[in-house]
Amino acid sequence: MALVLLSLIPAGCKVADREPPKSDQVMIRMEPGRWPDLADDLEQGSLFRTLEQSRAYLRRLPPERTFKYGPDVYPAAHLLASLETFERLYKNIGPGPALKQTLVRDFILYRSTGREGTGEVICTGYYEPQLNGSLIPDERYRWPIYSRPDDLIEANLGLFSPELTGKKIRGRLEGLRLLPYFSRREIDRQGALAGRGLELAWVDDPVDLFFLHIQGSGRIRLPDGQVIRVGYAASNGRPYRSLGKHLNELRILTLDEMSMQAIKDWLSAHPEQTAALLDHNESYIFFRLLEGDPVGNINVPLTPGRSVALDHRIFPKGALAWLQTRVPEVISGRIDHWRASSRFVLVQDTGGAIRGPGRLDLFFGHGREAELSAGHMKEPGTLFFLILKKP
Repeated sequence: MALVLLSLIPAGCKVADREPPKSDQVMIRMEPGRWPDLADDLEQGSLFRTLEQSRAYLRRLPPERTFKYGPDVYPAAHLLASLETFERLYKNIGPGPALKQTLVRDFILYRSTGREGTGEVICTGYYEPQLNGSLIPDERYRWPIYSRPDDLIEANLGLFSPELTGKKIRGRLEGLRLLPYFSRREIDRQGALAGRGLELAWVDDPVDLFFLHIQGSGRIRLPDGQVIRVGYAASNGRPYRSLGKHLNELRILTLDEMSMQAIKDWLSAHPEQTAALLDHNESYIFFRLLEGDPVGNINVPLTPGRSVALDHRIFPKGALAWLQTRVPEVISGRIDHWRASSRFVLVQDTGGAIRGPGRLDLFFGHGREAELSAGHMKEPGTLFFLILKKP
């Protein structure tokens, strides 16, 4: 589950979120003469793998389940047919002008209205971090990764009032009262969950643990070299607050200086201030053990460079899209330059900071290069959605 750190756009808990835009304000249909070139800068195999993951998700749904594309509505069966048709055309024709010509004939293209209707989408990145950890706590491994507590309650408010359809709240019972669940400060610094047997592992760095919460999944390397993987299980329902935005407001880091690496470096140099700064983000993530690749919110493996996270309240899950932006080029362990990029992507994840039609998070995979790229990614782009014309 993508949770972005570097966004300077505030995000809140599910109940506190502002109302999402209406569906007809999220996408607009593009006339054939206004289509972009639909070029793709990644290898074809990754595209076909990602298409199959979205198809696997759609096959699990009732065929009549509907998805909104701006003012238009399509059933899940139609989305599935769109992905199958697109892959067949891509394999038969290959990328290039001939493919675009065929897609114009057979498909409808929608553009995200972007930030404040400008068409601009801010593209950030996320990745799968690796932490040093242990299954047994000691003086080095002191910070726990918690599984979902059994007293964490999630309530669907739409069951109580039609006006609250789609909204949820999380909390805990104390007697007959439903209270907000414990905050980051209460869990990490006051031991609210200690002694309950919820620990999956312990890690050696609280900042790395915080970033694991932000990314939503990661790898834990144990002392014997074994690696276990953890992924998102639930959140405490508290507001997500951007650490990058907070550091900027405190005049600690400027916008030009801001990156995940810059934040890590500053916290490392000021350990006496770290805990209080991390507490600013009350949102807390609980994890589960994973086998295989990290998965997004549609429960399919994520593909580096192809899987994106969008606001699941307003964009169709599993959908085929085309993204145009800039991405970093990493050479010899550093970002050498930025290059123009365009590619087909699939909507397979969401995130606490990904709100509205003007935000997108691109999955970069794992490793040092992925960390560098995701940590510095904050670029404008444009986003389009493709779906097969109705018969």
